[in-house]
Amino acid sequence: MGHGGGIIKRNSIIALLCTVVIVSCILQSTEWFNNQNTPQTPSNMVSTGQNSVSHAKTLNTQVNAATYVKYVTYKKIYKKVRYKYKGKYRYKWVVIYKKVYRYKKVVKAATKTVKKTSILAYGVKITSKTVIATAKCSCGALGNYNFHTATFLNYCPICKKSGVMKWNPKSVAEGEWTCSCGADYCAACGKIKIKGNSKHLTKA
Repeated sequence: MGHGGGIIKRNSIIALLCTVVIVSCILQSTEWFNNQNTPQTPSNMVSTGQNSVSHAKTLNTQVNAATYVKYVTYKKIYKKVRYKYKGKYRYKWVVIYKKVYRYKKVVKAATKTVKKTSILAYGVKITSKTVIATAKCSCGALGNYNFHTATFLNYCPICKKSGVMKWNPKSVAEGEWTCSCGADYCAACGKIKIKGNSKHLTKA
């Protein structure tokens, strides 16, 4: 009797496990079916497309406003006019000018904000306190021949005077800062161009 009861118990457990497996398979199948029927178009794709269209329209409006100019011309027209002469009506042709509005495409050249001041330097600006330029190193101290933008105090460490810097009076290809006392400085690193002298312009 005890042995028969164990078999029944094992059969119940097996039946329960089979039921759990069947229910799990049904749930997974339902979830897969719902995912297949759900639209896969992301919402951000729609909004991105709309933003792109509106942005393009804005750009087109700006381009049209910038490149087309409205102007007035006068079109010559011949008109037949009736007039009365000695009790009789007669006709003659007269010339009139009709105002016509037209649009002309104007291509404007790009305005350069940086003025080229030498072969290899640009963006030069001098004030009473500072000097600034974008130039290549003309003394070799930086070890490369790239453009460097540097701002220095308008002060010469040789004569110890302020507001005395001039831009490239000797027409050096890379450009240089020159004091009224004659001292020359590299526009990229600020080093004085005297062999054995280590003085530099002061960076601002």
